[in-house]
Amino acid sequence: MEAMDDQIVSRIRKKLNDESVKLWLPPFTVDDKEGTIPDTLVVRYATELQLDPSVVLAALKHLRCHAVAKLAANRKYQSTGVATLRVRVVNTRQQPRKDFELIEVVLQESGRKLREIVASMCGMDPSMVKLISGGRVIQDDSSLQDQGIRHNGQLMALVLVETADEARERERQEVELNKIREDAGLLSSVDSDDPSSRYYMQIADQTGKPISLPLAEKKALGVAMVLHEKGRAALKRKKYSEALLLLLEADKEFRTCNSALLTNVDNYALLCLDIAWCYLSLRSVDQLFDAEARLKECENGFRRSYGENLERLTAIKGGTNKEAALYCRLHLLQGIVAFHQEHYPQARQYLQKAATLISQLKLDDSKLAQVMAMGFSESVARLALRSVGGDVDLAVQHIITRQDEKKAQQEKEQEERKLKLRKRSLGKTCNGEWVSVENYDALKAMGFPATNARHALQQANNDINGALQILQQPPQQQQQLPTAASGTSVASSSSAAQSVLGVN
Repeated sequence: MEAMDDQIVSRIRKKLNDESVKLWLPPFTVDDKEGTIPDTLVVRYATELQLDPSVVLAALKHLRCHAVAKLAANRKYQSTGVATLRVRVVNTRQQPRKDFELIEVVLQESGRKLREIVASMCGMDPSMVKLISGGRVIQDDSSLQDQGIRHNGQLMALVLVETADEARERERQEVELNKIREDAGLLSSVDSDDPSSRYYMQIADQTGKPISLPLAEKKALGVAMVLHEKGRAALKRKKYSEALLLLLEADKEFRTCNSALLTNVDNYALLCLDIAWCYLSLRSVDQLFDAEARLKECENGFRRSYGENLERLTAIKGGTNKEAALYCRLHLLQGIVAFHQEHYPQARQYLQKAATLISQLKLDDSKLAQVMAMGFSESVARLALRSVGGDVDLAVQHIITRQDEKKAQQEKEQEERKLKLRKRSLGKTCNGEWVSVENYDALKAMGFPATNARHALQQANNDINGALQILQQPPQQQQQLPTAASGTSVASSSSAAQSVLGVN
């Protein structure tokens, strides 16, 4: 079949299914051998589908061979347990292969075994091949069955062809990936309430408010977000195979997080959009089912995060045009998926939505130059202009407002850090709570010595009236407790540097 015939074959297959025509039965197939295809069927399909009869006949023969082969594979699987898998090989340095490679394997075999079979078929080293099924990278050490691989399943094989320099770069990236996981694990295990911690990971919502998470979930979310950023960087370099692998790794980490968290932020929706974009860039039509599911998840995520008509986003950020660009990508991909599924009216609607958004997002180059002339980068200027509908003065005001808000948030975090620092320096009460800074300052304002005020609050478990009674006793009657452990001694009250990961 020629390059454009996939769509023709799909249309004819749909006709056959609608009419319950079985090509593996007579007259099409007789004794498992080629029979005859009635001319009346060919002519009727050619007329109804507006195709050349020779094209229809070729497509019917192609589909008949496929049906017979599938029937034989089913019989073999039922009698021997040997499954047939359909693998589409994707080599970014070659034109995408139109046909699937048929591979026979027992589903109890490991992912490594299947990877070795595919690599041998491609004449490649197994380390240069990655297998993807249902939006997940097939793992070496688990059986195919445990990873959801089924008889007649479709897989994508990414062939990572590379030069010597690229091989060294890949090795460097693998080392970096392991380091990312280790660093995220270390950062997530650091107590952000500990003022002695110079670096820590903080997860925040759209408004910059920190989100409290369990340690394991915090680690998984941190790793997922870093992997997502690495994948997006590869996307920008048009390294689609590399990007897809990184994004699917991020997906695996995201899936370990609490579902309630993922439904309230847009990070996972953006990841699904980027994965679907990779499928499009790699021309992986066989992964349409996963792309469709991810686009649906993306659309639902956007609706939850931004509001039905972006009203929630407007309330939080004051603008929506940055997210309108995301909707443009979403509708474009939805249109492409719908087209390949032969939902043509729906595809047209999605593509028209994308075209409308593109026209709305176009910027006047002269206005962009005016904003950049004031010292702002192109990306900042572009986002600002889109956020305010193209008005130069409002764009500059928007940038300054956002900078002020960011600075205020940083100052707030520094003040909170200093407050935590003071708490640690005052130590703990008898019942294990940190000494109240407010009560301590109140006692000092009354004229009590700092050391006495601290000891009194420790003895009274932060009860200011009890502390006053202790302080009003003669010095020889005041019970002197040893200084409570403050966790870590503090030599300076200067704010510590932070490594903050925000949930957008």
